[in-house]
Amino acid sequence: MYETILLPTDGSRDIDAVAEHAMTVASLADATIHAVYVIEGGKARGAHPDDETVEEARAAGEAAVGEIEALGEKRGVTVTTAVLEGSAAEAILDYADRVGVDMIVMGTHGRSGLDRFLVGSVAERVIRMSDVPVMTVRLTDGDRAVSDAETAQAVARDVLKNDGYEVAEFPDDPYRETGTWIVRAETTDGSVFNVHIDAASGDARLARIE
Repeated sequence: MYETILLPTDGSRDIDAVAEHAMTVASLADATIHAVYVIEGGKARGAHPDDETVEEARAAGEAAVGEIEALGEKRGVTVTTAVLEGSAAEAILDYADRVGVDMIVMGTHGRSGLDRFLVGSVAERVIRMSDVPVMTVRLTDGDRAVSDAETAQAVARDVLKNDGYEVAEFPDDPYRETGTWIVRAETTDGSVFNVHIDAASGDARLARIE
């Protein structure tokens, strides 16, 4: 039924759980997995990053899809890899159409189904626009527990990336108020955000600073 499965990865720690689900389906169906990483920004968003930035992003992408390929070797699943450029959702959908995939596997942090997806997230856009089935892997709250400032910054970077922004820098150290981390981030287009992160679940919301 499924011969080709598309598995987008952003290189985050959460992809392990999603990849395991994709590998299980691929093993049962004798399918090939296409692991893709999307470099956002650059030409697709009208920006002009320097060569070092592009090369660093591509190296990160190659490492991310390489981890999926290594997992495929352990599981006996054929994995094809690609590093793409553009807006994440559109690049994923274009690749799915071009290759003719039968299923897309993505993760979500929603607690009660599709109604709890982050509005405007990559996963939501793919689900809304995909012509093929999209399997969503619901990650548990424990997978997103945020216990230190470094993890808080990583979550903030992921959330901003899902909303179409690339972090240029974190001008201040993250700080914690009771059960919430607050991370200030400046993005490559000059925007400034406070990212509020629930320390227990990792759920996050963006507050743009004007």
